[in-house]
Amino acid sequence: MSPARARALLRPCAAVALACLFAGCQGRGPAGGSSSPPAAPRELRIAVVDFTRAARAHPRWSELQALDRRLADLQAQLAVPVSAQFQPPRIDLAPEFRAEAQRQVDQMRPEFRKEFEQQASAMQDAARREVEAYAAKVHADEQVRFDQKRAELETAARKAIVDKQAEIMKDNEQFDRQTLEQYRLQLLNLRLKLDTVGQTDKQAAATVSAQIEATTKERDDKIAAHTQANQQALQTFQQQQAQQFNAAVTELQHEISKEGQTLLNQKAAEVNARLHTQVEAKQAEINVQLNTRLKTQLKAREQVLVSGARAQITRAREQATAAIRARLQAQQAQLQAARDERGRLLATILADLRVEAAALAQQKGYDVILTQAVATVDAVDATDDLIARLKR
Repeated sequence: MSPARARALLRPCAAVALACLFAGCQGRGPAGGSSSPPAAPRELRIAVVDFTRAARAHPRWSELQALDRRLADLQAQLAVPVSAQFQPPRIDLAPEFRAEAQRQVDQMRPEFRKEFEQQASAMQDAARREVEAYAAKVHADEQVRFDQKRAELETAARKAIVDKQAEIMKDNEQFDRQTLEQYRLQLLNLRLKLDTVGQTDKQAAATVSAQIEATTKERDDKIAAHTQANQQALQTFQQQQAQQFNAAVTELQHEISKEGQTLLNQKAAEVNARLHTQVEAKQAEINVQLNTRLKTQLKAREQVLVSGARAQITRAREQATAAIRARLQAQQAQLQAARDERGRLLATILADLRVEAAALAQQKGYDVILTQAVATVDAVDATDDLIARLKR
């Protein structure tokens, strides 16, 4: 404790000490009831005591200092506002919120995946049906075109064969005429000769008849051989036309099939590209729906979590406030108890100082003991004597 504070605390000591000292001086007067002649006045013996220093030398002064420190500590604690003493609990909702978000996603994902797969499957079926319908149309168009082209090729082949047949028939007829003409005179001469010798010479007639038969057979064989050759040529031509027709039909089939496959590939690529775009759009739409519902669910859950956190903080604040108030009440009770104890201890110290000062005055024969030095008064400093009596 500082000297200034000690002096402030011990200011009442002066009056108490003076009262005690005066009482002590009166105790040295003559006893009995008879009066005696007044004695000659004598000089007063005056002493001065530094009560501040004397009080600090009291054996229980340290207890007073401890009480002062305790009082200061309690007052400092009571001076802190209740709001400053409350520290709200740290509530981290992020882990729970993330867990809730994951749980909601895990719960909703199968539903949205099923919906997406159903819609994607429906779009794929529609795309497949579209391609199949287009393929059927292409095949029908191919068949119509093939039938038309085949008919044209068949007509051309038949015409070529008919023309060839007509050509061969014409050639046969021409060859027949030429051959008949070639053998006509010879046969005519032989018949005339037969007519001439037939009536006179049977042997010569037989010879001529044999010549006619041989010549006729030669002519007919020559015509038959030419006809057979033309017939073989016609068969060869027909075979060539059939081979050419079959090759042309095969080439036509390949060409039409290739063109149809190209059209199908183009259509399939177009449908697949559109299907891919539709599936991506549907995926984006499903994701938007998922995110929208997820946000709604999480918003509601967030409100519940925040409301719970606020309620928890409110309960914590109420509990902390009640605890702080109870502690403040206890501290106020402790403060009052410390003040009462200090008052009693200070009264004890002052009483000891008064008793010892009165005893010192009687022992030393002081008429007056001052607690404060006066410049115009010749006084003895009895502080050390008083301290010595306290330490006995």
